[in-house]
Amino acid sequence: MKNILVLAAFISPTKGSEYSVAWNYVKHMAKYNNLTVVYGASGDVLGDCSEMERYALEHPMLHVKFMAIHVSRTTHALNYLNRKGVFPYSFYVAFKSWQKQAYGVAKELMKTQQFDLCHMVGPIGYREPGYFWKLGLPYMWGPIGGANNSPWALVKHLPWKGRLKHIFRSTANTLQMYTSYRVKKALQATDVLLTATTENQSKFHKLYGKESIYLPENCIDVEIRVNEEKYVRPATYNFIIVGRQDDRKNSKLFLRSLTYIKNKKNLHVDVVGDGPARASLQEFASKNGLDDIITWHGQLPRTKAVQLFNNAHIHVITSISEGNTTVLWEAMSYGVPTLSLDHCGMHDTIDDESGIRIPIHSYEQCVKDIATTVETLLEHPERFRELSEGVVKRSKQYTWDKREQLLLDCYRKALDNFYSKK
Repeated sequence: MKNILVLAAFISPTKGSEYSVAWNYVKHMAKYNNLTVVYGASGDVLGDCSEMERYALEHPMLHVKFMAIHVSRTTHALNYLNRKGVFPYSFYVAFKSWQKQAYGVAKELMKTQQFDLCHMVGPIGYREPGYFWKLGLPYMWGPIGGANNSPWALVKHLPWKGRLKHIFRSTANTLQMYTSYRVKKALQATDVLLTATTENQSKFHKLYGKESIYLPENCIDVEIRVNEEKYVRPATYNFIIVGRQDDRKNSKLFLRSLTYIKNKKNLHVDVVGDGPARASLQEFASKNGLDDIITWHGQLPRTKAVQLFNNAHIHVITSISEGNTTVLWEAMSYGVPTLSLDHCGMHDTIDDESGIRIPIHSYEQCVKDIATTVETLLEHPERFRELSEGVVKRSKQYTWDKREQLLLDCYRKALDNFYSKK
């Protein structure tokens, strides 16, 4: 068993997104390695480690040692504007400060412990590469993403605040991709790089000449189970949208497409999640006569959200930007196909047998193509079941059994690459 130093900035056994990426990695790779996991948050705020600390005490894991790095006063102060929701991007300044703290702890650990390699599992975004690559150990980074910019065809139809936010992000992202000295140095020191989407894989190769292995940041962690009863003379065909309702999730695009559908009597939409855009979305639905076919659930406990997935015929993603959103794997675990815009992680994960990908040429084209797709599905409902069967088949490529072996192979490759340079 290898001794691996792991940087997983955000980790939790109960949350999704970044937190679940790290948690699933630790849970599975501890079967084969001794892991020392350095982390900075299990709650919503950097430095809030209480959930993970409590869990580690109540459920000790064989071969795993968790090390919480609580924020210093400096880091806490730097994160003030982000915590108050005034300027979220100040988080990156605070996070850089926390990374320096974590690096200091790692150097102290190396004085008394021997590590075979270091793996930076999270964060997923490449923007803050941290400092663990300077430790002089064989180094693996990823899966990472964030190099892609949001399509302007979608961004220009957002409310003005949403447009400004995405313009700022895209401008900063482009500048950082081309000019960040630490990103460049971290990539040079990386013995194996994992990229979460093929688009990111291509960008890192084009800009830095860095080869990488495509690997989505998460995958399916349970046995696939399909509710066959929902296909027996259903009263409605159920569409489901899950996630924080904000400009990035772009749910209004799907609502617009519903206004073009002539016969809505067999259609129902469940919207799970809350957020700043929910009120305006509900207002739009009311003005356009969609109230009767939409149920707004708000934030739900996982058990209730699972029930909705179990009865869903198709899952919808119209996000402006994503990696491989956790809810995509959740849908696949219930054999639910996904209707998505054809970009980001969805472009790689969904194929023609397991879902429907809508090309992005213009906003109105996306709206009308989705409307046409939905009408076609309602006219030929046998297609729902065919796509579900495709999901079950497709899901076999994205299981943790396969991922465990791939990561073990990556570790061997990282060691080989490191020592061949020596």
